[in-house]
Amino acid sequence: MKTRRSVIFLFAATLFLACGDDPFNPGQNDDSLFYPLAVGNTWSYARFGTYNIDSLSYTIAGTSTVNITGTAEHSGGFQVFVEETMVSDTIQGLMIVETADTSYVRVTSAGFFGYPGLSSTDSCWTVPFPLIAGMVWAFQTEPAVTGEILSLTADVSVPAGNFSDCMEMRTTWIEGGNVVNTADFAPGVGMVRNVYSQGAGQYTTEVTSRLSSWDLTE
Repeated sequence: MKTRRSVIFLFAATLFLACGDDPFNPGQNDDSLFYPLAVGNTWSYARFGTYNIDSLSYTIAGTSTVNITGTAEHSGGFQVFVEETMVSDTIQGLMIVETADTSYVRVTSAGFFGYPGLSSTDSCWTVPFPLIAGMVWAFQTEPAVTGEILSLTADVSVPAGNFSDCMEMRTTWIEGGNVVNTADFAPGVGMVRNVYSQGAGQYTTEVTSRLSSWDLTE
């Protein structure tokens, strides 16, 4: 099982902007504080949830880490940060699931942008700036996703502490079942909580990740 991160496109014009040659530096946009990117930054999360098959329910417990390990040159001619995610989950009575994922991210004055590969031009994703509570936007072509900013003033309590004025974002898509992902980002910290929910016929999964520690180099 792999938790999928999702960040979304505003309109077709934004899609073009996201994959184009934008400045690497975010400038003075305060929205960039929700996405602190620097080589060496690390976030660790405790994960828990349930995996259901018909009337049977199994607990999920695990950990995940996100590391910014370096920078790279995208084929579009701009610099990106290399983001590596490691997830280890134990599904009660079934198995241990370990996954690793590498993506490429950057923040500019126009938004947060992510790419699954260094030559990706048609499957990138973004959170457009400025962030406005209530805004809804359309995503990439595969899978089809919508995003919504639920709040810019959310209070979130996790093992790492209490955070205020969080940006809460919900993304919804259909890929082998309905998938809803709700994430909270604290300014100057990054993602502090993520709730992933998927339903596919007789199978349903819900996993919550909560920040347990973080280390920012800048």
